[in-house]
Amino acid sequence: MLMSSSISTKMTAAFIVVLIIVGGVGYYAGDMLARPTAYDEGYGKGYEEGRGKGYDEGYTKGYAEGKAAIPTPTPTPTPTPTPAVKPTLVIAMDTSSIVSLDPAQAYEFEGVLTDNNLYDKLVDFRGADCSTVYPELAESWDVSPDGKIWTFHLKEGIKFPSGTPLDADAIIFSLRRVVKLELTPSWVITQFGITEDSVKKVGDYDVEITLDDVYAPGMFLSCLAFPVASVVDPKVVMEHEVDGDMGNAWLTDHSAGSGPFILEKWERGTEIVLVENEDYWKGAPHLGKIVLKEIVEPLDQRMLLEKGDVDIAWNLLADQILDVEGKPGIDILRSPGFHLFYMGMNVVLSKPLSDERVRDAIRWAIDYDAIINEIVQGAAIKVQTIIPKGVAGYNPATPYSQDFEKAKQLLADAGYPNGFTVKLTTPATIAQIPTADIAAKIKSDLAKIGINVEIELLDYAELLTKYRAQSLEMVLGRWGSDYADPDANAKPFAHCNTTGPEAAVKQLAWRNMYTNARTTELVEKAAKELDEKKRMEYYKEITDIILDEGPFVILYQLLIQRAVRTYVDGLVVSPLTLEDFSVVRKLA
Repeated sequence: MLMSSSISTKMTAAFIVVLIIVGGVGYYAGDMLARPTAYDEGYGKGYEEGRGKGYDEGYTKGYAEGKAAIPTPTPTPTPTPTPAVKPTLVIAMDTSSIVSLDPAQAYEFEGVLTDNNLYDKLVDFRGADCSTVYPELAESWDVSPDGKIWTFHLKEGIKFPSGTPLDADAIIFSLRRVVKLELTPSWVITQFGITEDSVKKVGDYDVEITLDDVYAPGMFLSCLAFPVASVVDPKVVMEHEVDGDMGNAWLTDHSAGSGPFILEKWERGTEIVLVENEDYWKGAPHLGKIVLKEIVEPLDQRMLLEKGDVDIAWNLLADQILDVEGKPGIDILRSPGFHLFYMGMNVVLSKPLSDERVRDAIRWAIDYDAIINEIVQGAAIKVQTIIPKGVAGYNPATPYSQDFEKAKQLLADAGYPNGFTVKLTTPATIAQIPTADIAAKIKSDLAKIGINVEIELLDYAELLTKYRAQSLEMVLGRWGSDYADPDANAKPFAHCNTTGPEAAVKQLAWRNMYTNARTTELVEKAAKELDEKKRMEYYKEITDIILDEGPFVILYQLLIQRAVRTYVDGLVVSPLTLEDFSVVRKLA
């Protein structure tokens, strides 16, 4: 078969190429074998010597320009982590009683609670322990040999959010401001004879306070731990002064403190909002914001808590606490509060009550356990002396229990074998405690020993007006300690040397027209006693006397109960309603 001319031509060309390649390889191989070594050395040397300087420079320049022409990769930036948003704590609370958030004026429980988280003081308590006062803004203090001059040495480097140093000038301004404004809680400070002139600067970070007499250290320091002694920023406050009010109107719904939180807003009837002080000198709090939602009705608080719309229900009633306790996601926090519920007996208006045997008979006739467990539904602890549990000087004696035979015998010995009639005045409730029910129980108990009790229901404000006028035969009342020192209870319950208008102390003993020279003397001695052991001995004698002879039936001490979601961590219930929210966390 004949091939085409084109194929024949291509094959001939390929054959020629192969011959050329093979021949070339052979020639090169033969040349390499035949060429002497000296030739290679001479060629290499000549090549190196002959390569001119221009070659190197050109090579280097070309390399550099070529490298520069290659684009440099842009490094991928490391992303900045987004700061974690701190959680918000929402509390359902009845804040309707608050008048002002100026620490020189705030006196309601919820008001001082709020201020306690906005401001710092020279000294403070820690957690639920109100028996010991610790340094806060003060690093230390000295007391003069005569016990009247206190010199406080401040921690240095603390600033207000405005940048103003918290120094001696700030302390002096704040205390003098309390004295000058003379608002409701100012007596806590001025009872020691403190005036504008008795607070002096003795160094940039040293303050001297002169008292009018010697006072027990625990008593004075406890009062300095009350929010009225909070330190405010002088510069910010005076920038908002109007008509000489030293910033009082502005501080009603603003803050100027160095505390862990700053007041963002107060919308009356709606909410109080606190935001964290990021530069707080003890370290920023765990919470970014606290919202105190004004929820007046405890039932509404409970519903919001159960739905998870709030983290804490502040004011639940005892029966509501029992209902929610044990439910998934809810815890109950408890602490004895410094509030005593009592019945006062006027020893002059009702002749039988002037006899201490009759008063003792009444104490033996009452069923305390039924009041605590059935009426108050466990929101109380049994205390029968006048200083609350948790305060230095507390006397744990509880000798009284219901004993009708003993009560009847005491009445007979006093000349009242058939009993007598007496009026008991009470409000329907005190702080949501059904005092009218307690009055009905007391009426029932006393009827069994022949005492006929006539119950008079009055509005609490009207009741207090009559009580302060010494015009009630028997009365149900509540006493809350203003500061965590036994003097805060010993003075009202046991100090009275005259029932006239000239009395130095016109409080509970005076209102019930009960005088006792011995307890009055002991109260005054204890307030000024520097020896703590001896001071406690005075209070032991005071409480024993009032327990046995006094014009009071101490029914119980209030048990504070807070309902919280289980993820709320670190909240410690304060007996003085001075909870510290800076240590509270919300767990994931």
